Amino acid sequence: MSLTRYRYFALVADHGSVREAADALRVAPSAISRQVASLEEEYGTALFERRARGMRLTTAGTAVLETARTILDSVQTARSAIDELQGMKRGHVRVWAVEGALDDFLYPALAAFSTAHPSVSFEVMVASSDQLVQRLLDDEADVVAAFNPILHRSVLSLAEIADPLVAAAHPDDAFAQRQSTTIAEIGEARLALPDRTFGLRRLVDDVAAATGIALKPALVTNSIESLRSFARAGMGVSILTRCATRRDVSEGRLVAVPIRGRNLRKACVKICVRNGRTLSPAARALAQHLARSARAYAAKHA
Repeated sequence: MSLTRYRYFALVADHGSVREAADALRVAPSAISRQVASLEEEYGTALFERRARGMRLTTAGTAVLETARTILDSVQTARSAIDELQGMKRGHVRVWAVEGALDDFLYPALAAFSTAHPSVSFEVMVASSDQLVQRLLDDEADVVAAFNPILHRSVLSLAEIADPLVAAAHPDDAFAQRQSTTIAEIGEARLALPDRTFGLRRLVDDVAAATGIALKPALVTNSIESLRSFARAGMGVSILTRCATRRDVSEGRLVAVPIRGRNLRKACVKICVRNGRTLSPAARALAQHLARSARAYAAKHA
């Protein structure tokens, strides 16, 4: 029995597309197609309907998908049991996070965890909130720290940190002299925003649309560091989160002006795992540690 066939088959079923499954796994689409064809040959029937706009499970395919998930979950459970027996003498955890949470929250939390569990290694990857949710659903991430992630029944939030939006500006910029501001006032400034895969951008766009404002950013980027650099260089105002600006503000390189608006103040970073997934002992321990760290961080900065 080939686990690869079942894994690839399940991903095609989840994505409804060979190409999207291949992109998620970072393999050639032909490799996915070969594995699916091999599984169909084994069962002697078509598992997908091939359509112009993607792949749809047949009745037989639906039955095989249930079997595939059972097999893959059983293997993960067995691996976790073995790790448990070894008492976390080793382990590797895949952590994905929004860039703005790295300096002030994630790495201090990882440092504390590493002191207690020095043999556990990490893979830390940065992505937008939408991408983080997808990595979690695809089991490419064990735990994520996402800003205002899209609600999904398979995503379980363990803890959250209030992280309201601010307008970041150079200390010499006239905008930095304000005590607070609004989206309407920010819209009149030279503005930098993240792209639309970011939870931050989705939140800003929703507020702007609700107030009838059309934002016309001078810069759109997929990098939080680029947003900070834009403001630090005095090029204009960047919309960021309080957590993402804390270091620059403490060093006097930026001023963070609070943005008025209840929805913007309720913004938060959430520590999430996939609901129903059996994590390895190391991943489970880290997820619990990050949740505790998030609650402590939230209490400290309330």
